Amino acid sequence: MTSKKWIIAAAAVIAICSATSIFTLAKDNAIKQGYSAAEPVASHAVRQANGEVSQLLRDDAGHDTMNNQDHAPQSEIETPEETIAESDDHIIHITGIQTNEGTYDHLKLETPAFSRSLPGYNVTNPTYAPQIICEDVNGDGNKESVVILTTGYGTGVYRSDVVVYNSEGDRIPVEDANTAFLKQFDGSFNGQGLTLNVHGQSYQVPYALILTDRTRLNGRPQIGSIMQYAVTGGVLTATTAVQISPAEFVGDLAVTYTFKNGRLQAGSATFELYPEYSS
Repeated sequence: MTSKKWIIAAAAVIAICSATSIFTLAKDNAIKQGYSAAEPVASHAVRQANGEVSQLLRDDAGHDTMNNQDHAPQSEIETPEETIAESDDHIIHITGIQTNEGTYDHLKLETPAFSRSLPGYNVTNPTYAPQIICEDVNGDGNKESVVILTTGYGTGVYRSDVVVYNSEGDRIPVEDANTAFLKQFDGSFNGQGLTLNVHGQSYQVPYALILTDRTRLNGRPQIGSIMQYAVTGGVLTATTAVQISPAEFVGDLAVTYTFKNGRLQAGSATFELYPEYSS
């Protein structure tokens, strides 16, 4: 018996229903593989920068002491914007500037109707390029531009964010999925095993079905190392995996978004326990 585990694989090539990237490998990023107790969980710190070093670079590269003039830093001159993703019909593009931290920053969404700066960043690995999805997610009869950004990845780690603009270029607020899950999810270990509570429903997993030794279990079940957004049939969803140890996951939490009061709001969470954990 093997545990289902979320692992981000660079070779994962799963078709996205309504969007593609300029890179042929940029598809759905999360897959499950067999559990290995010896396999560590690696998290990429994709937004770390040394402020002192950055300031020194600006001082050295940005000031002409001979003429007492300021110029653009050399790093900016040598790092032009790149097109890093495009829609299926090739009319919507995302550009960005590559940083030394392994990310694209200063993201910009270009459509035939509008141009907008995108908040956030995306990792530079082309396998995890931004996804552009054009579907009507707010029910107004027009297609919105949904952008899904990958902000971190690794073994057992996949983090993403979503940004949505309506057909006129106005940003539609999206409730944070992790916050929505935490409001509806709780869990603990007791003498018999694992207990999970999701939106008023309880799930039990006995220790006999858990592969991780008790001494290596987390203090409490956790979520957040996996966070994946998707759009199918005009419906925005978010999924996260419930983690009980550095390398073992027992099921998936999911929420479906609906447009209400000018924003996309997460609904009631549902939970699917992986079959091998069902007693």
